[in-house]
Amino acid sequence: MNTNSFTLKMSKKSNQELEKIYEEKSKYTEEAVQAVIWELENRNLIEKSVELYKDPEKVIEEINPSVLKETLDSNQSPFEELVLPELYSKRAIQNFTIFFTTIFGAVLLMRNLKEMNKPKERFQVLVFGIGYTLLSIFLLNYLPKIFFITLLFNIVGYAILIEFFWNKTLGRDLEYKKKKVWKPLIISILITVVLVILQFLPQTIGEQV
Repeated sequence: MNTNSFTLKMSKKSNQELEKIYEEKSKYTEEAVQAVIWELENRNLIEKSVELYKDPEKVIEEINPSVLKETLDSNQSPFEELVLPELYSKRAIQNFTIFFTTIFGAVLLMRNLKEMNKPKERFQVLVFGIGYTLLSIFLLNYLPKIFFITLLFNIVGYAILIEFFWNKTLGRDLEYKKKKVWKPLIISILITVVLVILQFLPQTIGEQV
């Protein structure tokens, strides 16, 4: 008998719930859908000869319509814990960290941790983001004003955010849907513009005086 980490959970679900999960398979992890297919096979609702998950569209055609003719009226997924979370991608965190500063990438990761209900880890990322950013600013004041050095600090910040915090708290192979970054991008640009203006404003006023 084929099993995976979702087999036990699927075995407790009704035929209608399994059908609902399968019909909305794009929302779920591959492992969860595979467990649904196996359970439907065990209940003789799918032909045993159907290739598992290699062509899911074939499977739905094999489901006995007389057995699974009822559907759930609720729009809520019967398996919320299997729905792919919508998170900011590692690439998004990388770009925000490198092109802005580490604190910007930390904010995106904090949003992911909030989505995954990890308040303790979220606070840890906040402390790291603020602390690392302040430390970088302090050290950069004493180092040569070279863009490469600033970039190096941001790359190290990104590596810590992903290799330590993401992989440790969310998992290296976490499956998720990529969340759009337009809103945080606009906010980040506005904040950066304001900071640049504040930095050069005293010099401009001094020259005018």
